[in-house]
Amino acid sequence: MKKLIAALAGAATLAAGAAVLTAPAVQAATISSSTAKYVFCSANQHGNNITYYDRYGMVDKVVSLNNKTDSNLYCAAFEVGIEPDSFVWSSIDNDHSSYVYAAIYEVHYPLFSGSSDASPQYTLIAREESRDSYGGFNYAIAS
Repeated sequence: MKKLIAALAGAATLAAGAAVLTAPAVQAATISSSTAKYVFCSANQHGNNITYYDRYGMVDKVVSLNNKTDSNLYCAAFEVGIEPDSFVWSSIDNDHSSYVYAAIYEVHYPLFSGSSDASPQYTLIAREESRDSYGGFNYAIAS
């Protein structure tokens, strides 16, 4: 009986280890500037749970996305201050949306941009989208 229990425990340990090795790890991207821009889109304007990081930590809130695009999506962008060389991560989920999208941009302002009217430069750091034709729970994580 002891051999059977030991064999079962060993098999469970190996199976758990294999599951850990094959599961994809969510990693955060690094941003070198002091400003990040998060973009979120959804096929459903209301009930979007968004999460992102600013210089104070994690922001998690339910929002309505008010900017309608030509492709019948609703979007919003949040430009926030962040500590340089910080990790950034964002996500969106909606229980009643057939599509969600999350993206992170690093923002660089040109030297003396206030006096020269120079536009900031946006560099895409990470993006993710998800589709569900049935319109059920849908999520996207940009990291």
